[in-house]
Amino acid sequence: MHNKIRYKLLSFLTILILLIFSYINFTDTNKNFDEKLRNIFFEIRGEIPVSSNVTIIDIDEKSIDALGQWPFARIHMAQVLANLSSANAGIIGLDIIFSEYDRSSPSFMAKQLGINGIYKDYDNILASVISNTPTIIGYFFNNNNSKNITPMVKTLFDKNSSKNIAHFSNVVTNIDVITKNAYSSGFFNAFSDVSGQIVQMPLIAEYQNKIYPSLSLEMISLASNTSKIKLLYNENNLYGLKLKNMTIPVDEYGFMRINFAGKKHKFKYISFLDILNGNFHVADIKNKFILIGTSVITLADLRSTVYDLAMPGVEIHANVIDNILRGDFIYSSSYRIIMDIGIIILFTFILGFIFLYFSSFWIIFTVVVLLAFTYYNLYIALFDYGLVLSLLYPAISIFSTMFIALYLNNIKERKQKEFIKDKFSKKVSLEVVNDLLLNNNDTFKAKEENITIFFSDIRSFTNISEKLNSPQRLINLLNRYLEPMTTTIVKNKGTVDKFIGDAIMAYWNAPNKLENHADLAVKTAVKQIEILEKLNIKLKNEFDVDLKIGIGIHTGLAVVGEMGSKGRSDYTVIGDNVNLGSRIEGLTKYFGAKILISQNTKELLKDKYNFKYIASVIVKGKTKSIALYEVLTNKDAKLYELIKDDHIEAINSYKKREYSKAIDLFYKINEQQQNILNEVYIKKITQIQESLDKHESLDFHMDSK
Repeated sequence: MHNKIRYKLLSFLTILILLIFSYINFTDTNKNFDEKLRNIFFEIRGEIPVSSNVTIIDIDEKSIDALGQWPFARIHMAQVLANLSSANAGIIGLDIIFSEYDRSSPSFMAKQLGINGIYKDYDNILASVISNTPTIIGYFFNNNNSKNITPMVKTLFDKNSSKNIAHFSNVVTNIDVITKNAYSSGFFNAFSDVSGQIVQMPLIAEYQNKIYPSLSLEMISLASNTSKIKLLYNENNLYGLKLKNMTIPVDEYGFMRINFAGKKHKFKYISFLDILNGNFHVADIKNKFILIGTSVITLADLRSTVYDLAMPGVEIHANVIDNILRGDFIYSSSYRIIMDIGIIILFTFILGFIFLYFSSFWIIFTVVVLLAFTYYNLYIALFDYGLVLSLLYPAISIFSTMFIALYLNNIKERKQKEFIKDKFSKKVSLEVVNDLLLNNNDTFKAKEENITIFFSDIRSFTNISEKLNSPQRLINLLNRYLEPMTTTIVKNKGTVDKFIGDAIMAYWNAPNKLENHADLAVKTAVKQIEILEKLNIKLKNEFDVDLKIGIGIHTGLAVVGEMGSKGRSDYTVIGDNVNLGSRIEGLTKYFGAKILISQNTKELLKDKYNFKYIASVIVKGKTKSIALYEVLTNKDAKLYELIKDDHIEAINSYKKREYSKAIDLFYKINEQQQNILNEVYIKKITQIQESLDKHESLDFHMDSK
């Protein structure tokens, strides 16, 4: 027993090691799947409100239509900044760059044409306005050739470098006159993840051995009167940025995850043209964080996010600023790896150990509940506590553990089944024994006979075996059940061919000839159902089980005789009709019947029985349909009488393709006596009605055995 437990625990330990190895070594793949799952969480949560602290000035289609193609004359930008400053804008961030001189400036055109004189210089005018307004200009880093000067920034950092943050060799800034007149500036680089979405933004980057802030961070830093930002480390890994009155969580690379509020236009948008013309409400500008950018598709500043495939880049900055102002962060804790591996250990080795004592049903039930519980709490952790944890590996861990546990249970069950087969698959028919002793003829030579084949099977036997959890108790239960069932078969002159675990295979009209073999088989089936009802009272008390069986009977030609090797042989029957009898028994559960017989058997019956027409069926592997009937006990027949007329009328309507009438009748019957058969017909009729083929077959095609 201990060796078996050790073997099972070793299986779970192997899975644990493989999962931890995969988690550590396939980070990019894991991250991709994690983000897809996290996107589902965002979709479930839906959009959330934003603060009113951020306003976006949009260089939109209306502005371009009125002012001409971008870039506009810098005099317009100067006027917009002046108007914003007059409206007491809190701080203004430019998500645009002026890396070239204004070609529409009179001074520039005069110079190009070689005309002497003093003309307006729009670049100088804009630079002057920038120097006298709370404007933070933007720029971006790259690793190509740089032709501009070093960015001017106001905010300092307590360190000049950090090993994991993005390092750049070059920068593209505004023209000299604008850069030198700006109070401060911030970079607006953005990076997509492996799926092409923006999920996080860098707040810091390194250039020429100095750390620089992003546009969003610089605006926040200046607005909070922070002169120096402190980089926070846990051991050697960066985890946060400490400002004067707040801490911003970042990952070791200096990126901040964005808790997107929704699709584009969640924030207040005002057209650039309206600001230029003074057509705006001061309340939308006063003391606000103002971002100037564009939503025009042709200007190529649209990015894919969790809620929107084409969100303006300027609104991504707005989300970052809004997250920081509201403290609404989602972040990867510096202890995330430890927490993720802890969850993997919990859901593999520890859960696997618990599953050793669970049946297959309870394993699956536990997994369903555990998955719901786990992902509910991961959802709460993400949106209530801002914790970003692995969403992929809890599911992989739970399912891997479940499959291993079910596989080990299946091995255990198979061994239990094999034990039962070895114990019970012996001949018990006295007729066979007597023929062996008395007849010295060709009784056991293989030949073709018209026989009636009988199959019975206990419903949900696997659940019963798991419930008893003891081979000995299971054998005792089967003995109690098989004894009266076998006695009934033998008493009615049947031959028990074999016990297949909990199933019984028997036949009539071989080896002894029986004129009324079909009647004897059906009488046996009815008697077994009646005996089982009484037997269940005792079994309930002794084993706490209530056995239910299905019986299938078919009559047809089959090969009978002694078959096998010289050292080991058996008297048995084989052939298509034997297989068909087995298939009919398998259909008892599908149609909710206790005893099913084929049309062949029904036509040979001479005594009177209570019949109920079931269906015309084409079983797997066959092309011709067979009609099936249920044989009812007297008790069941009395209940059937109450709905018999409706049932017959419903069946006839179905055969006439009067589907509306038929389905109404089956619904009516089901309200009086709920039965699987009614539901089967309702489903079948619904499928036919929804099918484009109005001549779809009325037969039930069974795709499984």
